[in-house]
Amino acid sequence: MVRNYNKIKQGRAGFTIVELLIVIVVIGILAAITIVAYSGITARANGAKAQTNGANAQKVAEAYNADAGYYPPTAASFATGFGTTPSTKLPTGITVVPDNLTTTPISASNGLTTVAYACLTTCTNPTGGRITWWNFGASTPAVNYIYVGSATSTGTFVAPAS
Repeated sequence: MVRNYNKIKQGRAGFTIVELLIVIVVIGILAAITIVAYSGITARANGAKAQTNGANAQKVAEAYNADAGYYPPTAASFATGFGTTPSTKLPTGITVVPDNLTTTPISASNGLTTVAYACLTTCTNPTGGRITWWNFGASTPAVNYIYVGSATSTGTFVAPAS
């Protein structure tokens, strides 16, 4: 009896090629699903960070207006604030560049740490402005705008000094 069992067992040692291929295909499918899910999460996280940077720039512009009575006249004003003891400055790690209005200075390569700024009508005591941030989370990534003060999407914007 034991002898017959051993003979049957000897013919069935290991896995067949078909079984191994099925396991490899299943692992490949699971890896592909994980990679796709991870890239979607990364895009949403980058979009949220860029949007937060734009919102922080908006808060700094509003605080600057509260201190000075007008919105920042230069992109550098976001980093320095107004007066000798500014009430608020841009958080470390965020850069504001002038929006030259002809070519967008914000892109996927710098959109995580950079926002652009343009003054409404004139940069001499401006009454508003436009903050541009890169939206990574959109189905087609592109720039988005946040308007401050009396600025709207129909406003005329000018490029501030650095």
